[in-house]
Amino acid sequence: MVRFISFVAAAAYLASTSEAFAPAPSQVRSQRLTSNQNNVQNNIVTSSPTLLSDMLTQTELPAKIYLPTDKESAKVLGGIKIGSRKLTVITGASSGLGLNCAVALAKTGRHFIVMAVRDVEKGKQVAQEMGIPENSYVVMKLELGNLQSVKDFVFNLKAFKSARPLDNLICNAAVYKPTDPEPAWTDDGFEQSMGINHFGHFLLTNLLVDDMAKCKDARMCIVGSITGNTNTVGE
Repeated sequence: MVRFISFVAAAAYLASTSEAFAPAPSQVRSQRLTSNQNNVQNNIVTSSPTLLSDMLTQTELPAKIYLPTDKESAKVLGGIKIGSRKLTVITGASSGLGLNCAVALAKTGRHFIVMAVRDVEKGKQVAQEMGIPENSYVVMKLELGNLQSVKDFVFNLKAFKSARPLDNLICNAAVYKPTDPEPAWTDDGFEQSMGINHFGHFLLTNLLVDDMAKCKDARMCIVGSITGNTNTVGE
């Protein structure tokens, strides 16, 4: 009972002195106007897709690495060239582990190699320099930093090999730039390490896995090594 009386007395005292803490009418009006203005500004930001789009595109994006004009014409009648050999696709086959893998497999005489590379002319040049037998490989355009390029490559590969399934897929291509001060991006807006090393290959394998399932003893190899190249840290 004593506590209740104390509470009532305190409430009455605060009520009698509340006017001392209340802001002047002009202050109230000013606060309401400021609050309304802030609400209006917030509504403009959230309700204007144009303004939001402008904000998101202020960052200057790099030039595209794969354009529709870069799409390679499909090669056909590959079945004749392949013969009875195993059909093996190697991504990033113009340098490092990918190139040496292509050379080693081609020289066994048991594999026909599809060199899936960014730069077709470079791929042809290094294949000749490394002495890969001319009738044991073909060079095809593949830009893993652009998902449309992955789809174009799969279309061209299927046109080349016709009905025969793919025996082997070696996902070797990758970027590794740990010392770069700023991130780089793929054409689809992914950070390059994720977009090229993972998302590009993920799409490639998903588009080819059903075809490979038709092949007896098919193999899919995912390379995960930075030590086999000369551009690693410390070199």
